[in-house]
Amino acid sequence: MLNVFRSARIYWILAFFYCNAGIFSWHVLAQITLEAGDYRSIASGDFENPGIWETWDGTNWIPATQKPAQNNNVFIDQGNEVRLTGPEAVNHLYLFSAAEPGRKLNLQNFELNVYGALRAMRKIEGIFHLNTVSSALGDWIYPETGRIVFKGNSRTVVDRASWSANTTNSRYIVVFDPLPGETLTVNSAFKASAFIIQTGTVIQTVNTMGLPACSTFSFNNQALFNGTGPYGDLIIEPGATLISDCTAPLESILRRSNTIPAALFHLKPGGTLVLRGNEPLMDAASVILEGLVSYEATDGTQNMIHRTFGNSEIPTAYHHLRFREASEKQLRANIRISGNLIQENSGTILDGPSTIMFDGTGLQQLLGWTTTVSTIEINKPSGTVILDSDLRIGGSLYMREGQINFDGFDLFINTFGMGELMYEGGAWLNLRNLHYAGLPMDLDPTNASFPFEDLYQGGIRKLQLIGNSPGGDLQIRFHEIPGADWDPDFNDHDGTPILYQLRSYFEIFSNLSAPLPLEMRISAQNLIVDQVDDLRIVSDGLAAPGDHLPGLDPTLLWARRNLNFSDLHNNSFTVGSYRELSVLPVTWLEESAMWKNGNIKITWSTAAEKDNQKFFVHRSQGPELEFEIIAEIPSQGDTEEIQHYQFEYRESLHAAQIYFQIEQVDNNGSNSKSRVFRLQGWELPHEEQLKVWPNPYSSGPIQVQLPKDWDPGNTSLEIWSSKGIMIGKGLIANLGDLLSGFNDGIYFLHFRDGAKFSIVRLVIIK
Repeated sequence: MLNVFRSARIYWILAFFYCNAGIFSWHVLAQITLEAGDYRSIASGDFENPGIWETWDGTNWIPATQKPAQNNNVFIDQGNEVRLTGPEAVNHLYLFSAAEPGRKLNLQNFELNVYGALRAMRKIEGIFHLNTVSSALGDWIYPETGRIVFKGNSRTVVDRASWSANTTNSRYIVVFDPLPGETLTVNSAFKASAFIIQTGTVIQTVNTMGLPACSTFSFNNQALFNGTGPYGDLIIEPGATLISDCTAPLESILRRSNTIPAALFHLKPGGTLVLRGNEPLMDAASVILEGLVSYEATDGTQNMIHRTFGNSEIPTAYHHLRFREASEKQLRANIRISGNLIQENSGTILDGPSTIMFDGTGLQQLLGWTTTVSTIEINKPSGTVILDSDLRIGGSLYMREGQINFDGFDLFINTFGMGELMYEGGAWLNLRNLHYAGLPMDLDPTNASFPFEDLYQGGIRKLQLIGNSPGGDLQIRFHEIPGADWDPDFNDHDGTPILYQLRSYFEIFSNLSAPLPLEMRISAQNLIVDQVDDLRIVSDGLAAPGDHLPGLDPTLLWARRNLNFSDLHNNSFTVGSYRELSVLPVTWLEESAMWKNGNIKITWSTAAEKDNQKFFVHRSQGPELEFEIIAEIPSQGDTEEIQHYQFEYRESLHAAQIYFQIEQVDNNGSNSKSRVFRLQGWELPHEEQLKVWPNPYSSGPIQVQLPKDWDPGNTSLEIWSSKGIMIGKGLIANLGDLLSGFNDGIYFLHFRDGAKFSIVRLVIIK
């Protein structure tokens, strides 16, 4: 890390180790070369009073005529106490910390902005030298209502050669508030009443000057001031980042003292914590991780946060959790995630065995996740978990509530052979194949309910198996096909004519076969059913194996069938009926959407209308199915005849999958909705040659690589939201600044050079 200083030169004249009470320390005596404009105190008094200061003119100390300012280095000498009566600013701040220093700085309730470093110093024959220790006597910086605020550009703000945390009496707040994009380095243990990372990035080092030591954040431990329990807060504000290199067996990232934890570590929403140590230690009574935590050790095996003290909290609840860099990552036994789970160019992620629970109320994403973990639990009161690859579970999947959008990928359950599906609620959307290994011998509604969501007809087309199995592996695929067959032209095995069947159907494969009795159920949810007894399970275009059972439950609408387990393999199953029109999808006769040459044409038809007032056209860009209304179309009036509607428009599309849904509203305000249908004929423009990284993006620099035949000076940039709204534009060079104000989410970057055009999907995670 480059340490940028507008610094006085420092001459190193002596370095040695000494041993005191079994503790080795590194002492460096370094003369500080003065610069013209430096200030030193000559008496106690108010900061704004020139009478307490002398200034260095390059040769001599002379009386000051004005108070110090942002560009001045300030030395507060032995026996002098300086009081702030308002906000002030300095460059480097040197505090006398040798024998009998006295109180040094009374901040009252004001801020002292420091644009350089905070340093301890001593005098040898009247010459200022750096001192490696800070004052251990008295409240040398106080009170807890005052703040030292580090401002400005990238640099080291405290260093082990000129600072320490040996004092117990640090009663002030430290704020890190550099310019946007700048980095402040903490290269020494640091003690205060609280630390706040307001903006920019703070790097907490492992200092190697002497014995390696973590630059621990610690807190005032005066028992008379704040008792003997946990005390002190470290807060990372939205948009700010802490990067810690600390690792066991060195000290914790934070603590109150050698035996007492801090009170609070709070990573706020939009903040980032990067952990580069293989054994990150954190000692706080309360750990709140509402931002992004990124594990980024480069080699070896990296463990997740653990503790030194028994009364410190071991964090298990994360918002966004990311794994980066080449080290192996060892998962904890239990992890809760309310945001995104990201595996980005990481080494192998090791199962604990581990349980990962997704319990956020909004959209959650698994990005690049290829790890097989023992247990996954979906317990979302609302919202969806979206995947971008297969989901592999070595043991059990607990479906409590919430939706998983597989986006066309597969689900693997129990690949380790020690778990099962545990279903209580929720649904699976866009699941291509279910692979269920080690099927339980006794199948029941908990371990053999498969809640496939029907994209076209709406509702959950739940498949349920009840009875006995020989074990082995089961594969289920739900083929989603629009509409229904109103003239299937076949009879059931008992001679009953089948007059209707859904076109969508299940296909089942099993690697074991046995004549074990089984009851199959398929839910007709969201279909209009005159009588539940009308429902039958059929195969695709022919009678299903086994015998019909009467339908069950007027709410869940179960179609049922008796069969043997051996009847499952290589057969199809769906919902049918022996009565015409006894089953009607809650849709109109037909809906479609077609893209051609930039035009989008939506058509739909109704079988009959009565007291119908209007239609709303809803559109969603992407698999999240977050619909918004894009048009309102009036009804053509009451009729018992088929009526046709269409709506054409143009818009910029930013997702590979575009969905529509039609909503019908009656004169009395009641409504119904069509099935969800996809836009046909649309493909996202090719973006392979134009690259943007890092992606996902959190903060800092972002790189754009244009194709060779593009002109950077002629390339325009637009930023579009996932809802198809342009929310920013500018130069490629300013992309990082443009993105800095955006919240977590999916965005689309439009690049255009004359007739050449490309779109890049960018995920922002802060």
